[in-house]
Order: sequence, then C-alpha cells, then structure tokens
Amino acid sequence: MRVTPEQWEPRGIERLEDAARDALFADSAAVTAGPGAGKTEFLAQRASFLLETGKCRAPQQILAISFKKDAARNLRDRIKERVPEQVDRFASMTFDAFTKSLVDRFRSLLPTPWAMSDEYRISFPRPREVQAFLTDTAQAAPAEFRDEVFRLPPARFLSDIVGPRPLQAAPTDPTTGTEYAVSEWWRQRYQRNGAPILDFIMLNRLAELIVRSSSQLQQALRVTYPYVFVDEFQDTTYAQYTFLASVFPPASTTVTVVGDDKQRIMGWAGALPNAFAQFAADYTNVQFELQQNFRSRQELVDLQHKFAQRLNTAALPQISQVISVEDGVAPVQAWDFSTTTREARTVAAWIAADIEGSGRAPSQYALIARQQVADLEPELATAFGEQGLSVRNDDATIGVLKLGDILKDDLVELLVGLVRLGASRGGQPETWRAVTATLTRARPESFTREVGSRLDDELSDFLSSLRAWFAARPLSDVGRDTADTDEAAEALASQLAGFLHLEEAAGKRVFADRAEDIDERFEAFKLRLAWAMKRVEKWDDVAPAFLVEDAVPLMTIHRSKGLEYHTVFFIGLDGDQWWAHSRDTVESTMTFFVGMSRASERLIFTSCDQRGSRGRIADLYGQLEAAGVVSVRMG
Repeated sequence: MRVTPEQWEPRGIERLEDAARDALFADSAAVTAGPGAGKTEFLAQRASFLLETGKCRAPQQILAISFKKDAARNLRDRIKERVPEQVDRFASMTFDAFTKSLVDRFRSLLPTPWAMSDEYRISFPRPREVQAFLTDTAQAAPAEFRDEVFRLPPARFLSDIVGPRPLQAAPTDPTTGTEYAVSEWWRQRYQRNGAPILDFIMLNRLAELIVRSSSQLQQALRVTYPYVFVDEFQDTTYAQYTFLASVFPPASTTVTVVGDDKQRIMGWAGALPNAFAQFAADYTNVQFELQQNFRSRQELVDLQHKFAQRLNTAALPQISQVISVEDGVAPVQAWDFSTTTREARTVAAWIAADIEGSGRAPSQYALIARQQVADLEPELATAFGEQGLSVRNDDATIGVLKLGDILKDDLVELLVGLVRLGASRGGQPETWRAVTATLTRARPESFTREVGSRLDDELSDFLSSLRAWFAARPLSDVGRDTADTDEAAEALASQLAGFLHLEEAAGKRVFADRAEDIDERFEAFKLRLAWAMKRVEKWDDVAPAFLVEDAVPLMTIHRSKGLEYHTVFFIGLDGDQWWAHSRDTVESTMTFFVGMSRASERLIFTSCDQRGSRGRIADLYGQLEAAGVVSVRMG
C-alpha cells in the first residue's frame, strides 16, 4: 500500500536521526557517516521510502552498488526484511558484477574495432607482470615514446592510467607514450589471437563503451534504474566513477552516495583521492552527515574522534547509542611484549578467561593486523590451542580464493548447509530455511507455494539418499591419507553438484556471473571439504569443522572493513607491521582508523620488541597517549 512521504515511517528501527530523515527527501545527495553510524541501514530505509511512497514507481528499480559481495547481500537482506513485497525491484550487486553483466549480456553492441571474437577469461595481473609489460613495451616503442613509457608507474598503471581512459569507438594512433602503452595493453590482452584476457578494469571500460555506443541501451538503463545508490563511495576508483558519470549522468538519475572519506583505504587500488568533492562538482553539493554511532561505546567513539580530527579537522563528534555492560573495565589498552611467544600466549589466555567468565562465543573476538597475517598465525594458533581454542585465518588462500570470501559465498553456504542437513536427522530448522530459500532462487521452476511443494519433496528425497551414503561410508573408515580424503570429498561434492544442477544454475547466473566463477568456488569448496574431513571422526562434525564456527577470526584490517566485534585485539602495532607508515601517513592513519573502529566494547593494541620498536609509528602512540591510553609492559 502506497503512503505519502509525510506519512512514511521507518521499518525495523524506532526512528532516524534528523540528518538521515532529511536525506530521505533529498534528490541526489552525499551522505557521510563515520564507523558504526548505520550507513547500510540508511540505504535500506531510503530504499523502503522510495518504494513505499511511489517515488520509485513499478516497474522501475533501484540499483545499489557495493564494493564487497557480502555488503551487497547484506543490503538486499535488509530490504527483504523491511519490504519483502518490493525486494524484486531492488538490485543489489558489486560494481564489478554490474559492469561484467553488461559485457556478458550486450557484447554484441561493441563497435566493430572492439568486437569480441571469443569467450574471454578473467585474469588478475600481478605487479611483476605489469612491470614486465611496461619494460618490454618501452623497449619496443617508437623512439619518441620510449622515455615516457619507461617512466610509467607499474603499481598505478592499471588503476590510474588504463582505468580513467574511455575506449574510443574508432581508435586512433597514439600521440603520446602513455597512449601508446595503453593501446598496447589492450592489443596484447584483448585484441590477441585466442580468448581475450580481461581484468575488471578492462571489463569496466568495455561496459562503458557498450552503453555509450547504444542510445537504446542508455535509455533502457536510465528508465529501469532512475535511482542509484553507491555504498563506500570513498573507495570509488577512477574507472568506476567515470563509468557512473557516463552511464547514470545527473540529468537522468538520482544518485545517493554514502561513505566516509576518513576510511579511504583503497588508494593502492586506484580509489579517487577526493571522491566526494568530485561528486559535488559533477552531481550536487547537497550533503548530510550522520552523527550517531550504533556500534561502539562512548569511550571508543571519543578515541575514534581524536583520529578522525587528524584526518579531517572539521569532523563532527559522534554520539554513541550503545549502552555498555562492561562497566569497570578499561575499554582501551596497549600491551607491550618482549617476544611474539609471550604476546600470543597472553592474548590467548586473556580471551579464554574472558570467554569463561562471560559466556561469549569466540566469534565475538577478533585478531586484526595490518599485514603479514600468515606470519602471525602459527604462534597464535599454537597459543590458542593450548587454551582449547582455535584461530581461523580468514586471509588464508583456498584454491584461488580467500577463506573469508569462501565462507560468505552463497554457493558454498548452500553446499555446507546440505552437508549439515544430510549428516543430521532433524534439529536444524535454521539451516533448512536457509537452504530452501537459496534453492528457491536457484530452481524457481521447482517451487510452489503449496504445502509439500515439489522443492521440499526433492530436498527430502536427496537428503535421504545422502544419509544412506554417509551411513555406508563412516568417516572413520575414510582414513587420514590425503588421497583417500580427496577421493571421498570429490565423491560427496559430485553428489551435491548433481542435485543442484550447477550447470543450469550457471546459465541462470544465480550463484555467479560466469560458469568459471562457479568452478572456482566449487573447487575451493572441495579443497576445504577435504581439509575438514581430515580433522573430525563423524560426518555430522564436517560442516562445523569446515566453517570453524567456534574459532577466533584472524584477518587483515582491509578484510575487517565493515565488520564489528565485541573485543578487538589490534595485533602488531609496531615497526614490523607498520614499516611503511612514514611513506604516506595520511592513508596509513586511515587504515589505523578503520581497524580501531571495529570494536564495540574493548580495544587492545599489542606491540612486540621482537618485531621492531614503536619508533616508526610514534605519532600514533603519541595520539593514543594524549587520549589517555596507558601502555602496559606485559613482560
């Protein structure tokens, strides 16, 4: 039922702060908000407002662009909770997924010089590969271009040089060394014999060219998506922003961007240095700033503000909406150790004691570090094992994917859910609901709203056969030999794939945009499945082992972005982890700011003589001390 804008009330929360309420009624606008300010919730409420008031009229849709898959899914889930009847008119995806889908669907619209002759494959060029390309290109370049090509920066070549340049429908001969290098990059990777090799920057440029080349497609996109949201806008790259401005110009589209320029930690990947200023110049200078904090207790919010002011002297203070239950406990501490072993054992013992006293789950704690997580893992895993706890390295590589990404993937969640249901006999209602909800999206032709639907029947029949398979092959009989577990994991995965009809799902783009993406995820699932099977004795323990549900997560600050935990241990605030701080103190401080703002109740920094002194980051410690954070020597 449609309501007037004045009658509309937020769903799922009591009220919106004044700035958020005002932003609902605005046209294009920038909404800035610090950590924990509810940026995702604001976008969910704005979507509900637009859909329920009829400002976004059926069959029009809202396009929401995020930078991470889990963020896109989180936003869609919130819309589903608040306005389930309207969720089909809310398209939530990543920038890369959207541009890639345009190329996959409309590649036939590419101008003749850019016509795609074969199925492409995606590759992520490594720095050495780019360096070798530039070196070889410079040596082969015409004399007048050679010096300029030699001077091009390999680390920024794709993001800052290839990324911002729109493709010409009718390419002309290069007139500078930079143009020559860019044209060679496209020639050698895209216009080569055989399948084109593309990265996501190139897919972005091709998508923009496709839309620019077709007035009909331009009109269709702008009519379909009159409202566009961009989350984490501070991390928008040159390629992404130029794509946005070209495909959804201010004259045709109402664009809402949300983010925090103090959390711009993707500069190394080509993030615009001044995304909000660029948006103000091109779209609108209407801006709203949210000041409430729904994540952290006030003491942590106050500390965050100290560093926010280092990054932006005009930053407004936030007001915590969290009622702390940790009275009498110092919310921020800094521990200093002589050795990494003592550090690991002290942290593990502290968390174990806190879990014992509070009843909190290990997943409510986090170990974060700036880099070199793999180097930190062995001693931490040993120390936590001595306390009967586990550490899960979310930055570990499984196949070609990171464990943190695997555990949040829709396909992997479905596969693990099927294993969990098949290995148990009832008592898993949440897993059943999650599995059937995903299956409904994957196989809509099997779904009816009748009780005892075909989908339910198919799932029940499959689980019966899976239980029989498990019963005939006790996991204790598989053994711990790698070949045996790999064979058993392959056999189990094959059954799951057959039930899901993965080839059909790939064609419907349910789990991924390309079959190759599904292959990567399925391969990672099999590798992780074999790993889990070696560590347990019974099939009903495989799913928990796969997920390491009772573990304390270990991750880099970049991976922690958007997450929150009761207690955060900021491991390695010392010279080894922060050796490059002086190279770019602003971006480094932004990274520090992101890490410290993950905690809701307690934040503990650790440093270690064995990894290097605090001298390289004396300014950070100086700010902490000025804020009243006391360093304690722990031995």
